[in-house]
Amino acid sequence: MDNKKINSVFAVYGIILVAFVLLFFVIPFNRNACTYASFAFGLASILVGCGMTYRALTRGESVRSKVYGIPMFRIGYTYMAAQLVLSFIFFIGNISKEIPAWISAVLGILMLAAALVGMIAVENAADVIEAVDNKIEEKIQQTKTFKLDISGLSDSCSAPEAKKLLEKLSEKLKYSDPVSSPALADVESKIEQGIEEIKGLISSGNADKLCEKIKALDMLVDERNRQCKAAK
Repeated sequence: MDNKKINSVFAVYGIILVAFVLLFFVIPFNRNACTYASFAFGLASILVGCGMTYRALTRGESVRSKVYGIPMFRIGYTYMAAQLVLSFIFFIGNISKEIPAWISAVLGILMLAAALVGMIAVENAADVIEAVDNKIEEKIQQTKTFKLDISGLSDSCSAPEAKKLLEKLSEKLKYSDPVSSPALADVESKIEQGIEEIKGLISSGNADKLCEKIKALDMLVDERNRQCKAAK
């Protein structure tokens, strides 16, 4: 996140903070332990809300990280808004009748605790989801590599029959299960080895042997697909 956007976040919360402080001293109510407690929790809600918003917007550069930060952003501004409304209720309520300070303190503590627990829960949940997403991404990376390699071989192959076989194999990989697993390690290792052999055969110009190797590789891809279905 660039500095301009970060500064705009601080500016918005800064305006809210200044307005809240000014209103506290402008409104003609009885300033006592209850209103000072409400004032303190109001200040705390602005700071916590600002911190949550900042964290939500800067927790990562990827779009996925930004999306996972939205719940924290909502908790931050919802808590701040709710606490500020509650603070003004106590401010205005003390104009006609003195409200016990413990009521303001208890409600403020409960709201602050709920916001902090929510923040921790959302952060932990986002970390778990991102870890799972990263693990899945790692699992499909191998298949992506196969697809790119076969597509590249097809582009570089000049033998008509071999090129046709490679294009067919590339299409088959496109619709193969992208998620890898330890059970597929052996067949995927053979596929990787077969791709390297095909690269060498394309360079050598041995069209007959090249076609045989591509057909063998096609069979390995079929075997991988069968193992994927069996594992589900």
